[in-house]
Amino acid sequence: MARPIARTFLSLAAFYASDARRKPSRERDIGLWWRSRRGPTYRAAWVEATGEIYLFQHGLTGAGGGSVHLLAGRLDADELDRCLDGWRDVCGEPGSLDWLLARAAARARPAAA
Repeated sequence: MARPIARTFLSLAAFYASDARRKPSRERDIGLWWRSRRGPTYRAAWVEATGEIYLFQHGLTGAGGGSVHLLAGRLDADELDRCLDGWRDVCGEPGSLDWLLARAAARARPAAA
């Protein structure tokens, strides 16, 4: 399986600034409380224009907000629905972040070069 995290940004502002298609794009929320086994929680969202899923880490403050982890690969809306079927039943549970990372990494197609 591929590495689930492709890139990390120091803030949401930096994430949006790195690709002009992101900021004006519609986004689909895919869970507000993805939980690691110990440590931080994350909000996950899918960016329609790029097909990307990103994680926004809760609890960090400052200019631009908390760190953003871009998941590897791209998904269209139908692929997203198939890949993450059942996410609402998992999100919020201890270790749910592992489920999200594994599902996304296993099903996403590589990003265009």
